[in-house]
Amino acid sequence: MSLLELRNVNKSYGKGIARTPVLRDINLSVEPGEFVAIVGYSGTGKTTLISLLAGLRQCDSGSMLMHDQPIVGTSPERGIVFQNYSLLPWMSVLDNVLLAVRQVARSSSFSQQVERAQQAIELVNLSHAIHKRPSELSGGMRQRVSLARTLAMRPAVLLLDEPLSALDALTRASLQNEILSICERERVTVCMITGDVDEALLMADRVIPLLPSSSEGATLGQAIEVPFARPRSRSGVMKDPAFKRLKRQTVERLLEARRLCEPEVYEVGA
Repeated sequence: MSLLELRNVNKSYGKGIARTPVLRDINLSVEPGEFVAIVGYSGTGKTTLISLLAGLRQCDSGSMLMHDQPIVGTSPERGIVFQNYSLLPWMSVLDNVLLAVRQVARSSSFSQQVERAQQAIELVNLSHAIHKRPSELSGGMRQRVSLARTLAMRPAVLLLDEPLSALDALTRASLQNEILSICERERVTVCMITGDVDEALLMADRVIPLLPSSSEGATLGQAIEVPFARPRSRSGVMKDPAFKRLKRQTVERLLEARRLCEPEVYEVGA
């Protein structure tokens, strides 16, 4: 049984002549312990898709399931890390993470809640900054706090909504490595959306292109299996001839879909 599943899901915005299809015939299965990356152009519905998985939005038709039960709203079982940090600026790192812990561990004592928050902060290597406020942190450190807050809820599935897209290349690479290390060590199930093909191939077990359409909404293409063993070495993966072949294959699928829906113009990280 899949942990997380979408069956024939469709989603649009607006009504009547103003209705705009965004996603069509979305079929997705995520197995326990799997890392799935969905890669696509800006504006094709990636964030809408991850919002459906999180239960932040409901589909127009189709089925959204977790543990074979309908997804009808948000749940701590599906923790999401957004593109922005969404931290409360007047609170410390510890207090920002404690906010999440208190929601899911209300029956625990305060000391137990603090310990759980500290464990999550340690996972992202921020123990030295535990009492600092967001204004005292770099962008990369703020995103680590956001990740720690989500991990502190101990979700069954970690949903990543392009959380590294606003970071510089060096910070992004460092956080990619940290997320990989955490997921492998904690055996976290992950579904990530990204516009960066390199990032998808480096981190995921499967890469699925989200293919745009000029009028019907985007749909998922055929999954690309990523053969690199874990734990992964960034330099080892990127030097592997298979990496270049898979990257070319992924980009060609996305480019072909864009050609078919011209004159719309999209951007993709390649």
